Amino acid sequence: MKHLFEENLDDFYEYLLLGPLSTLYTAKKKTSATELIEYSNLIIDKFAIHSASFFHLSKGIIELRNSGEKVKMTGYDLFTVNSTFRAMMENYATFNNIFIESKTTEEQWFRFLLWKIDGLFEKQKFDIAESDFEGAKEILEKDKLILENTIQEFESLPFYQSLDPRQLYKIYKVDKSGKEKFNWRFTIDENGSITPLKISDLIKHTCRIKAFTNNYRYTSIHTHTNYLAIEHFQQMRGIPISDKYTKPITKLAIYLTCLFIRDMCILDENAKSEFQTLPYMVRDYIDGMANTIKKTYSI
Repeated sequence: MKHLFEENLDDFYEYLLLGPLSTLYTAKKKTSATELIEYSNLIIDKFAIHSASFFHLSKGIIELRNSGEKVKMTGYDLFTVNSTFRAMMENYATFNNIFIESKTTEEQWFRFLLWKIDGLFEKQKFDIAESDFEGAKEILEKDKLILENTIQEFESLPFYQSLDPRQLYKIYKVDKSGKEKFNWRFTIDENGSITPLKISDLIKHTCRIKAFTNNYRYTSIHTHTNYLAIEHFQQMRGIPISDKYTKPITKLAIYLTCLFIRDMCILDENAKSEFQTLPYMVRDYIDGMANTIKKTYSI
């Protein structure tokens, strides 16, 4: 049965973004910021910006040909909406994998630094020479030093040293072969057995309903210029998009926002306290939706 809040999806989604998500995030930022907490806040910031873009894009931004002085008709950029929603899902999955999947603060640092190392190595793959522009040499040297220091910090972690080397090798390898391995997406069971995950596996693990998994695959098609993307573009170009395309993804955006709110409450006591000040019906909806999807936790 449709919930009362879902009678007008756009209005409720806007309320969630400007109300609960915003107020809980403001409360969370009162917590003293280590590097770990600072980056958790930055990921929330990124999610909020994507969400705002998604919301406004979902309202329609392209004026159709048969618009006139009296009647304004707008089109729906399905491909940009889908690409933005894909980024939102990856954003949530990253936050959840680093900060919520971890059972201890020590594990959070392990996941965070592995994520950081992966990003720093990706940056080194840019085609930049010392002579390309003024200051390039200094930037390259600084980046190299940051990477070396981060690797040293990572390998000094008690959590790193507690892992079976055979398990660690599944997600981390640094040698001179040029075949480095840095997979910050993984699960680890109570016996210390590690299972590496692809990004699609991570979406399935963190957003535990089929609609998210299928939408991740579907929106990935629209992010890239492959055959299916162009075929869909040909079919939908210039045609007003019906609610049957727009409403389901807006509903999923609401669910994703509920999951993010839930995770902030798990991670931060200030956010959790702020959650209790929300109207009961709103708390009940967010809590109920998170439980339906996760089936593991009650705020």
